Amino acid sequence: MYDRVILPIDGSQRALAPLPYAEHLARTWRRQLEVLHVATDHDGPPVTPPEDYDLTVVEAPAAAPAICDHARTSEPPALLCMASRGRTAVGEALFGTVTAQVIRHLHAPLVVTGPKLLAAAPTPLAPTQEPDLRRLLVCLDGSATSASILPTARTWASELGLELILLHITYPLGDPRIGELTVPEETREVTAQLRRTAHELTNVGIDATWHVIEDTHPPTGIIHQATHRGADLIVMATHGRTGLARMLTGSVTTEVVRTAPMPVLTLRPEHLT
Repeated sequence: MYDRVILPIDGSQRALAPLPYAEHLARTWRRQLEVLHVATDHDGPPVTPPEDYDLTVVEAPAAAPAICDHARTSEPPALLCMASRGRTAVGEALFGTVTAQVIRHLHAPLVVTGPKLLAAAPTPLAPTQEPDLRRLLVCLDGSATSASILPTARTWASELGLELILLHITYPLGDPRIGELTVPEETREVTAQLRRTAHELTNVGIDATWHVIEDTHPPTGIIHQATHRGADLIVMATHGRTGLARMLTGSVTTEVVRTAPMPVLTLRPEHLT
């Protein structure tokens, strides 16, 4: 499925937040875990890799393009696991900016951990806890862009034996107690799509359920449903031309990564340039 699993680091403790997930996925797929550091002209002190891992150092003018290129040096490409925040220095050493640029330009799955998932240095008394990936919450909005994540979600569910929870967040339709409730055609179409997709997944042996939930703020609704339904990973495609590149926009993906207490698996579809 993937040639290897790559963990880019920048020397900060927070950049190690995805390490337990990277280790788990590499072990599950029997792939090599590669720790990567891109050394740029404005780099800080030398980075130290996690214990028991060698460090691959690539020299390049900018970190994000080098990370993307390094992931594409094999076919199939490597799976990247990155933190959305690391160093707090100014410029491209700001790891969140690097991660945003990778998401914007990498047309391949990427596991991102946000600020809610902080790396804790393992000790003999408190070793790093092994992640238990059982349920993936797949966010769909009826668009071809969001549906592009389904093949990846299906492959992960099939190869790792995971349950898929298909979710669509719709704006509240009103109060049926004060009048007739009219469901928009778009919501009807998405509901039919989720029902059909869940049925197709079930027919090939994947445990899949679907839910259409009302919420005025989609990111909040996604996080609430992920927590409520015991999801271990949120799965979603990046939308539009910015993806996560503008960290201060109202992007649903941006907000979900920023507030999720679990990792987010993102994919930028090929048709988004």
